[in-house]
Amino acid sequence: MEKTKMLKMLENNGFLVEEGLYYCAGSESIYREVLDSAAKEGEEKLPVLAKCMEEADYQRYQIEVHGIKNVAKTIGCVCLYEAALDQNDAAKEGKYEQVRKNHAAFMTVYEKEIALIRDAIAEPV
Repeated sequence: MEKTKMLKMLENNGFLVEEGLYYCAGSESIYREVLDSAAKEGEEKLPVLAKCMEEADYQRYQIEVHGIKNVAKTIGCVCLYEAALDQNDAAKEGKYEQVRKNHAAFMTVYEKEIALIRDAIAEPV
């Protein structure tokens, strides 16, 4: 099967496309919908994460990054998965100084991956 521009773009940017497709029953159209949902959810979570950090609400922060980690795994987004895993583990272990220190870098990764997903799903089928 010839890979579409969307799949190639994701692959070229470190996504494990085959893993994402696996979780979407091998359907590229379902994968595209899941990617769209992940991007929309990400856009909603960015201000939530910022607020958690502002208020030092590490419990809520950990819940949010745990969800982000799971979604990133499902769509094959390795970079975001690893960044969310690190933040999740640090928050879970009470390493709040580490969470604070790595928050900006995590947000940069998250914003970059959301933008990449938006660009990829904008590609015609």
